[in-house]
Amino acid sequence: MNIDTRCQIGLLCLIVMNMSACTSHPRQSIDLQEYLKGFLGKSSNTIRQDINLRSLGFQVANTPQKTSNQLIYTILRPLNIPIPMVTNVDMRGNSVAIQSGNLGGNSYDLNFNCKVIFQLKNDIAESIQYEGKAC
Repeated sequence: MNIDTRCQIGLLCLIVMNMSACTSHPRQSIDLQEYLKGFLGKSSNTIRQDINLRSLGFQVANTPQKTSNQLIYTILRPLNIPIPMVTNVDMRGNSVAIQSGNLGGNSYDLNFNCKVIFQLKNDIAESIQYEGKAC
């Protein structure tokens, strides 16, 4: 595969990722923020017992991280980008399809995540922050 082909594939991947990031799950994002507001003013133990992000359709890392002033949940958002077929011409002028990228599959699998961070004061959630490309 030549450099121009790799650049074109890389550009296509970036365009697809940007489009997906802008358009994926807009309703879920709003629902998530509204849902999480209900946990403000509650203890970290109550949040751990009552929160159910899977009910909103999110994939979540198994165990939340707890520090003295934060409770952190990680939402996973896998993204599958199809690999385009590249056409090459052999010595006789015939078109030959070449699979670019990894040889074992027809797509790149990327995993984005969003960290939902409850800021705690005296073990009570005072605010929520979001970090990551998938928020």
